[in-house]
Amino acid sequence: MKQTGVISKVSQNTIKLSFLEAAYNVLKKEGRPLSVSEITSIAISSGLILTKGKTPSATMGAQIYRDMKRRGEGSRFLKVGRGKFGLRVWKQPKASFKEGTFKSVAYNILKSTGKPMTVEEITRFALTQGLLKTVGKTPAATMGAQLYTDIKKKGFKSHFVQLGKNRFGLKEWNLGALEGDIKKAEKEKVVIDKKRSIVGDPINFKGLVYGPTNEDGVIFLFGKIHQELGINVEAIQSAFPDAKGRRKVRKGWEDVWIEFEYKSSDFKVHDHDPKGCDIIVCWEHDWKECPPSLEVIELKSVVQNLKNRWNP
Repeated sequence: MKQTGVISKVSQNTIKLSFLEAAYNVLKKEGRPLSVSEITSIAISSGLILTKGKTPSATMGAQIYRDMKRRGEGSRFLKVGRGKFGLRVWKQPKASFKEGTFKSVAYNILKSTGKPMTVEEITRFALTQGLLKTVGKTPAATMGAQLYTDIKKKGFKSHFVQLGKNRFGLKEWNLGALEGDIKKAEKEKVVIDKKRSIVGDPINFKGLVYGPTNEDGVIFLFGKIHQELGINVEAIQSAFPDAKGRRKVRKGWEDVWIEFEYKSSDFKVHDHDPKGCDIIVCWEHDWKECPPSLEVIELKSVVQNLKNRWNP
């Protein structure tokens, strides 16, 4: 059934608005990206639209998508993330990155190619073209960490946007037009990934056949041996630092803040503040310049020591 009857209380006069006009008014007033359901809810509660339809959010979403598809760059709307929309007039400030940095190189590559790319593709392009100078052994991991951190810290203000599982693009693009290509590429990538898997070194420890290959594996392993380390875990959180624990001291149990990393050097790559953390728990300790104020627990060594103790 076609949605009809939209009323605006923007002025003293009764003005009829379409769903698109209502969406535009809501986004303009809120000044931030919103989901279709949020736009619809605000429009209805503010009296901007009046509808007898059972699925106003579906109608709102369909009209916004249709407008973007038909008008392209001429549409007032822009997809600015998974399920969120904004206004094209919200011009992104000019990018200003320090020349030669990972983010600067990534931005220039994405700008020149005009298409979403994986972290590996961006890094490979940068190295083959001589755009990036690095002595690190895992430049792709550093590139990914820099882009993820920029998006997480800056949110909508970031110039980068994650598209799919491992692809990145620029906010200034018409992301709606790229959605089909991104989904197709992700499906192809899943098929490739299913053909082979990568595991860590064999450890045969507490039911684990292989050692961790990422931060999640470190957290899982720590959960199995935290008591042997004398640390009780009180809370796990998504923000920095990752966890709060307590450790026995002479006067009682002292609180400690813990950050999990696959390699200790990732702490620096992720641009964490050493003052906000007490302990880095990692699989491999490779950060030679680690501040002395930070204690590092290398689980690879801990596992070996425990195995030697239990099986002399």
